[in-house]
Amino acid sequence: MKNLFLTLTTVLVLGTISMSSQDTAVEPTKMEQVMASHDVVMDKMPLISKLINQLQTKANASYEKKKYEDAIADLKNANKSMMTWMESFGKRFNADEMLKGKELTPQKQEWILEEEENVSLLDEEIDLSIDQAEAVLNN
Repeated sequence: MKNLFLTLTTVLVLGTISMSSQDTAVEPTKMEQVMASHDVVMDKMPLISKLINQLQTKANASYEKKKYEDAIADLKNANKSMMTWMESFGKRFNADEMLKGKELTPQKQEWILEEEENVSLLDEEIDLSIDQAEAVLNN
């Protein structure tokens, strides 16, 4: 009986500790979410460069250059979109806001919602250009 009581007490204590640690978990801010999305997109930039090189090699050796050149243009446009987005984002927010969690003004709180949507659309554009390039290379 003592063992049963001890076991139940241990389970209750551990359950309470587990629940209280979940309650104190800090949810990421919108800025942190946008910066994390940016990092995901940035990680795709080397692949874009690699695909451009592969497509260029195939285009140089092919009589059907147009399909390769079109895929290259899409990848370059996606890369340009990324650079444009980062420049625009950098004009709206400073390093302390982006990296140190400085509180955003009400205006900037509205902007971060816009940027959340913009980076999501950018990610879709980049994924589409990568998928198309890979499809051209695999055909």
